[in-house]
Amino acid sequence: EVLAQDEINRMSDPKVLTKLEAIGALTEIEKIKALIREGESKKLEFKETLSLNVEKQTKEKYLETSALKTLVAFLNSDGGNLLVGVSDTGVVTGLNKEIEKFDSTRDNFLKRWKNLIKEHIGEPFYPFIDYRLIDVDGKIVLNVECQPSPKFECYLDKKYFYVRTNPATDKLEGPKLVEYVKNRFPSPA
Repeated sequence: EVLAQDEINRMSDPKVLTKLEAIGALTEIEKIKALIREGESKKLEFKETLSLNVEKQTKEKYLETSALKTLVAFLNSDGGNLLVGVSDTGVVTGLNKEIEKFDSTRDNFLKRWKNLIKEHIGEPFYPFIDYRLIDVDGKIVLNVECQPSPKFECYLDKKYFYVRTNPATDKLEGPKLVEYVKNRFPSPA
């Protein structure tokens, strides 16, 4: 059955998507496509790869750091989704080549991602980060759903503090950092 364009547009409405999601009517692929249509925002970030420099075909730490900064910012702000395997313009590029080149299997890629989180963010934040690989039209996308950290602030490598603004990740230092943490995280009783 072919949907009329106004039906498709109505299904792209965030309120309708939330209702469809609540009744389990959206598949994971449809959810990913709906997120991509929304575009990057305070709660949504796209990364083309996790560590593969597409031009040089080399593994680059700065790309991994960029993804981890976003995760830290989501934890310190209002949460959000990180889609790895999607370009800034919303094109699904997939992680197929990266997985083949560096990990050989999807499981090894997921282990590498988990180890990056463990090493650079920390195990106490595991409960707030959910991730899985999803096939979107034959292309592998890493969908990372992150809840806001409820009790304590998160630092990248135990020293760099990031927050999410619309649609960017900003590093806070000095008085701005202190003020943000005081306002965002409850003090212990």
